[in-house]
Amino acid sequence: MPITLGCPSCGKRFRARDESAGKKVKCPYCQAAVPVPAEEESATAGAPTAPPLPPATPTPPPARSGPPPRPASPPPAPAVASPDDWGAISTPTAPVTPEHPGAPAPEPKAEPERAAEPEPISDLVEMPRDRNRDRGDKPRPKATKPEPKKTAEKGKKPTETPGEVLAKKWASVWRGLFWVQFGLLFVALLGFVGFGEAIYARAVGELPTSKDPGVVKIDGYVNTADRDAIPLSKAEELDLLVYGVPIFMAGFLMTIGRLFSGGGPRSSGARGLFVFSGVVTLVAFIALLASEVCKKMLFRDEAAYAVLTLMVCAPLAEFWFLTGLTASGLALKRPGVARAVGVVVFLFAMIPVIATVGWDQYLLHAGRPKEKDPALVDWRMYEQAALLIGWLILVGAYWRAVRGVRVGAFEFIAAVEDAKANEEAERK
Repeated sequence: MPITLGCPSCGKRFRARDESAGKKVKCPYCQAAVPVPAEEESATAGAPTAPPLPPATPTPPPARSGPPPRPASPPPAPAVASPDDWGAISTPTAPVTPEHPGAPAPEPKAEPERAAEPEPISDLVEMPRDRNRDRGDKPRPKATKPEPKKTAEKGKKPTETPGEVLAKKWASVWRGLFWVQFGLLFVALLGFVGFGEAIYARAVGELPTSKDPGVVKIDGYVNTADRDAIPLSKAEELDLLVYGVPIFMAGFLMTIGRLFSGGGPRSSGARGLFVFSGVVTLVAFIALLASEVCKKMLFRDEAAYAVLTLMVCAPLAEFWFLTGLTASGLALKRPGVARAVGVVVFLFAMIPVIATVGWDQYLLHAGRPKEKDPALVDWRMYEQAALLIGWLILVGAYWRAVRGVRVGAFEFIAAVEDAKANEEAERK
């Protein structure tokens, strides 16, 4: 049967279990230690009474109008101490005597140590529960609000948006491809050289041959009696002028243009392709010049290595550049660039077919005149005209593919500039 106790500190009553008889328990209200009397003393246990106060003269209640006061509610039932507080403070107050007078007294059992209890928390404040601490996890960082964007200070450049950064990258591609287009003009001029020679041979006569002495002379270098001078005939001087100048300008401009195009955005996937293409184009251009010089200097082994380098690097440079054009067109959402590049690849593939199988079939079935036939001059002019048309078609298709990327880059740059202008106008 529970034992009713009274706290000497707060004066409130509560109940304790029978097992706590002779021990001390905590008051559930003020946490003070309260001794629990033994079973024989439980009947007389009660709350301490305060010393009696002197009687006060009763004062008559003031007269009031209204309904009579409500009867006082009955006092609340005494609280029951929690199970953790029963027998948690001290051992029984009465000593335990052995049943037999000669037997030794039993040793008191040591109570397990309890961890220090936390300080009481006011009932008026409700503390939030940390679930991560209960699980033993690390507390999660509190979410912070994003800081507002700082306005640009005077004298400092405003921060660029991602669109403006991409516009600068595409502007580099746009400028680089301009030089590529400029180089294609000199490539197109190479097709007119053979056609011009055929017209000259038909209208004037035979062209200068390698037996005709050269006109240009440079002391110590060209057409002189020095040991290291390079001998050049009149035909070689003409070839150097009509072929060498366009090839040099085309190679230089296309190398510079492809390297500049390598400054495009990394997200397009064409940046590295343009850079590799520019580097390999430079190697192929140097190999071409070295092969011609080594031939004239009678360095046949070096000339053969230079020709081999040219044959390996030239196709690689074109492959990487055309792949870069395709990637740029897809990044700029212009699928027409991929179709234009496909046309260029098809024409490149037809060149060896026409030069081998097509030429043999032409010689067998066209009835072409033999050498030293006067009619052969006219046939050569027609052949050069057909070759010029095919060459211009190839260069035009290449030009169209490059132009598609340039137009797409220009439209992207213009769209970013228009958006920036509209934003500035709205701010004003």
